[in-house]
Amino acid sequence: MAASEATDENLKSALEAALTTNGVMDSVKARLRAESFLALNDKANPRPPVCRENFILNELISEYLEFNCYDHTASVLRAESGQTNERIHRSVLCRDIGYPEAALAASAGEGRSRVPVPLLYSVLAALFRGKEEQKREEERYQESLRLSEDVEAKTATGACHYEPIVFSKPNT
Repeated sequence: MAASEATDENLKSALEAALTTNGVMDSVKARLRAESFLALNDKANPRPPVCRENFILNELISEYLEFNCYDHTASVLRAESGQTNERIHRSVLCRDIGYPEAALAASAGEGRSRVPVPLLYSVLAALFRGKEEQKREEERYQESLRLSEDVEAKTATGACHYEPIVFSKPNT
């Protein structure tokens, strides 16, 4: 009896290792989570419809998850959010988030066969660019304040004297 149990344990361990190695175990676990969520979801108390902003965010996140091969997480997101497996076309998402389609075509790279980078990366890049520009503006503002304070200090001490500018009438 002990030998039989040991054989069963060995078989169980080998099967689990094989399923984990080839990715089936993760897929089964993700599918089980999604189905468990659907089964436990209170049908008598349905969730409100997804607003436009959440729908767009869910699409952006799904695109990111699928690009990075987080397919199991994406399937759970779709199940939990109630969104279908049918994806919104990228040009529609671009329009909805105000991302220029010309930039989308350029980022995909003409003649490339690979999947375009998710729009979420473009949104993040735009935020970083905005933050850098904001930092440069702050530096320019601080510099202008410093120069203004220098001029005020020189004017107050008489170290700075301005000659009036005289405009002459042009000869006509």
